[in-house]
Amino acid sequence: MPGMDAFAIGDTVEITGPVMTGNVGTVVHLDTAREKYLVRVGGATQNYFPAEQLRLFRA
Repeated sequence: MPGMDAFAIGDTVEITGPVMTGNVGTVVHLDTAREKYLVRVGGATQNYFPAEQLRLFRA
């Protein structure tokens, strides 16, 4: 299971979990207390995800 060191602010990630699957966004915040990453997709949509629901995006 990945920890909070799996991604860094500015990383481009693909969402693999049940919410927003397939979307690509940027990690903009690390919530270490809840062990989740805030990912922004586009200009206005963002959500928190655990590391297990993300993977680094490779174009």
